[in-house]
Amino acid sequence: MDSLLKLGLLTVLLAAGVVRAAEPPSVEQVRAELDRQLQGMVNTPAPEVRLLFSGLDPSEYRLVEVHFTLDGEPLSVAPVDELGSPGPHVLTTRQVKDGPHTLVSNVVYMDASWNMFSETSGLLWNMTSTLNFQTQRGLRVDVKATALLVPEAKDPRQKVKLAHDVTAEMIAKLEDGTLPEPPPGQGGPPPEPPRTPRDPDPPPAPTAQTQKARLLVSATMSRKPVASTLSVRGATTQQVALKRGAPAPTQVEVAPGDYTVDVIAPGYLAQTRHVRLSGGNTQPLDFAMVRAPKKKLVKEKNGRLELLKPLRFPEGNAAPLPDSDSIPQLVDTLVRRPSQRIRIEGHTDNQEGEESARKQLSEARARAVAELLVKAGLDPARLETVGLADTRPRAPNFTPRGRELNRRVELIVLER
Repeated sequence: MDSLLKLGLLTVLLAAGVVRAAEPPSVEQVRAELDRQLQGMVNTPAPEVRLLFSGLDPSEYRLVEVHFTLDGEPLSVAPVDELGSPGPHVLTTRQVKDGPHTLVSNVVYMDASWNMFSETSGLLWNMTSTLNFQTQRGLRVDVKATALLVPEAKDPRQKVKLAHDVTAEMIAKLEDGTLPEPPPGQGGPPPEPPRTPRDPDPPPAPTAQTQKARLLVSATMSRKPVASTLSVRGATTQQVALKRGAPAPTQVEVAPGDYTVDVIAPGYLAQTRHVRLSGGNTQPLDFAMVRAPKKKLVKEKNGRLELLKPLRFPEGNAAPLPDSDSIPQLVDTLVRRPSQRIRIEGHTDNQEGEESARKQLSEARARAVAELLVKAGLDPARLETVGLADTRPRAPNFTPRGRELNRRVELIVLER
């Protein structure tokens, strides 16, 4: 409370000043001096991230595995036996660099009831979610990963989901000490005359929550604007036409919040971005358009999205070879079907290590493909991942070609 009182008094001094000399300096000099002294009073520590996890009722759902990766670095957390209770559990608190960060959470649950009459008995929920967030000095960001039940889900495989919640708390505090006074001889503008009762009250100053946010959007091919349709979905939803040959980016004004921004143009592959906008800020958003090939490489068949040029995985590796044109076309397909979700199933051949290693490798393959789609702008909430090891071979494993075909991912279409 003392620190807040000091800050309030300092603000009054900044606004009005104190006349102490016959030849006062400029208001800018007063502000600069008081700002300097204020900086000396404020302790601004490095940004922090605190990761928390809140689970399900262990009497009904058993926690099998948890994996958390922050900016590509795996985090060491408590054993699943300790994290199986509802929580929340504090997994780690660490100082990080100022700027953007990425958290990838992977949580595996199974039905603990083993009731032969239950439709979820024996099911395994393997959920992966990716979160992008920002940190800055003087703030601690709390990121909570929460396993949630979806009782209204018709498909039992969708009755459990993983979500993230982000809050921030200021950890910078004013140092103990006396409130700085303006240096002798420095003053400010004379006080305003008192307003009469007839004077209207001034309107309240806009805050970050009430101010609009702005997007400056462009869709170009070889630096030339392309005629396209922009769809902005989030706290507010709107469609905007981007004109061919527009001399400047198109401005889109929205309320603060999280948004999915899609761009679709005839003859080009559709693209998407996930952005977080704060009030009063303007954010540029540029789409480098790519012409759609004459032959479609993605088609839906029997509840699956099939890639005519499948992703290829080297033996023992989780990441696919970077020689496929299928990912941009897969993004195009999903952007044009905004309500569609997919489950990415990872597979191995029968010679990629022991059974447990094959299971982990297949899960890693599914997550690697999910991360490619998220990096391309797709909302991670539309993706699920699971690893099936070598339990569902597509071809015999006794030939090199057969094993290559079995090292794959499959894309299952899910209903919302």
